[in-house]
Amino acid sequence: MTIVTWSEDYFVQREDVRLYVYRKRATAPTEGESPRPVLMLVHGSTVSGRNTYDLQVPGGKDYSVMDHFAERGYDVWTVDHEGYGRSSWSGRGNSDVKTGARDLEAVIPFVLQKTGASQVNLFGSSSGALRACLYTQAHPGTVSRLAISALV
Repeated sequence: MTIVTWSEDYFVQREDVRLYVYRKRATAPTEGESPRPVLMLVHGSTVSGRNTYDLQVPGGKDYSVMDHFAERGYDVWTVDHEGYGRSSWSGRGNSDVKTGARDLEAVIPFVLQKTGASQVNLFGSSSGALRACLYTQAHPGTVSRLAISALV
C-alpha cells in the first residue's frame, strides 16, 4: 500500500465567507499527468471536514478516510462549511443545508480546475448527505457518483 505523503490547504471565497479546502493524495501532482479520480467528502453538522475525514491518531493507523482513498489513487478533498473548522462565518445565522450546497457550488469548480477532472465523486454523511444531494440535484453534470451515509 502506498503511504500518503502529500497534502495542501486552500481557501475559496464564497461571497463574504472564506472556505477552507483541504486536499490529500499519495503523491504530489506533476505537470502533464492525467487527472486522478476526485473524491469530495462532505461533512455533517457536528465537526469540520478535516476532523471528520482525516483523523490522525498518534501511533495509530487506518483512522483517516482521506488516507484510505488517497492510497488507492484518488485525489481526495474536503471543505469546512461556513462557520466550521478553519472557514469563516458570515454572522447571518447557522450554516444550514442550503448554505452548505452553496459552499459546494463555490468549491467544486475550484477542485475541478485544480485537478483537471471534469467530475467529482461526492460523498456526504449526516447533514453532509443532504448538502451533497442538494448540490447534485442542481449540478448533475459535475458529479460522477453520489454516495450518502447516515442521511438525517
